Amino acid sequence: MNQKRRLKQKWVWNIIFGLVIINCLTLALVVKQSFSLKDAAEASAFVNGQENIVATVGDTVITRKDMLQELEGMYGQEMLTKMVNKEVVNQIAKKYKVTVSEQSVDREWKMIKTMYSRSPMHGNSSEELVKEQIRSSLLLEELLVKDVEIPESVLESFYQENKQLYTIEDAFHLSHIILETKEEAETVVKELEDGSNFTSLAMEVSSDELTANQGGDLGFLTHETQVYPPAYLTEAAKLEEKSWSDPISVDGKYAVIFLHEKMDGVTYSFEDVKDQIRRQMAMEQMDGSVDASIFWDEVGVEWNLSTAQ
Repeated sequence: MNQKRRLKQKWVWNIIFGLVIINCLTLALVVKQSFSLKDAAEASAFVNGQENIVATVGDTVITRKDMLQELEGMYGQEMLTKMVNKEVVNQIAKKYKVTVSEQSVDREWKMIKTMYSRSPMHGNSSEELVKEQIRSSLLLEELLVKDVEIPESVLESFYQENKQLYTIEDAFHLSHIILETKEEAETVVKELEDGSNFTSLAMEVSSDELTANQGGDLGFLTHETQVYPPAYLTEAAKLEEKSWSDPISVDGKYAVIFLHEKMDGVTYSFEDVKDQIRRQMAMEQMDGSVDASIFWDEVGVEWNLSTAQ
């Protein structure tokens, strides 16, 4: 019984770890996009020390070189370690012919999306980055437990007793704009019909201070969500993706909601998740933290301390 309780807790912490992945990748996304916007001339100017001004504060000039040096000083070692660990995992996985399926990556990504409120990730590139990190994390876990064998009957018993852990409800990624009167809400709908941007309108006119600065983004909501009115999900179920609702009466005010994405619910079968359960059970028996550094010697990691620190 205690082991099952620990395994349930382990599953919860796995989800929390997934949320941390998103936050950790924010810097990577910013840096990646920054460099992707450079053309050959900008890169040459930076290498040659030429100033590329990105901001001015009074008489003080801030260049792209200043910005990148600041980023390197604050996060350079951390980012380098992440890059090294990712490559270590890839090489060790190739050596031992360990793989993870796209279905496993997609399942973890879906769990993260439905459980993380107000995700900052909206672009395709950011989703790719998160999935890349998920894949690396799953590969590392598989490498650590690759020699562990657990009877299938034990795995299936755990699955049958914990099916709720492997069920995802219908989920709706919503944003909203809160207005004081129906007339104001109808005006917002008219502006949307005329081509106004929902996010911009939410920042300008929504009276919900908690979400206005984020363009009204509420993240993914399910029928278990109790923070927002049930009417949101009722209306969302009628909408097409990338469309908005008519005014909805809520607590004496009016709301207009926008459906970014709908994700159909699913209950994963035992065959779908038995590898995940095996990893969880095996990892539960391990001491210490999960870290790719245990493979550094095997791969042959060498640090150039003059540039890495």
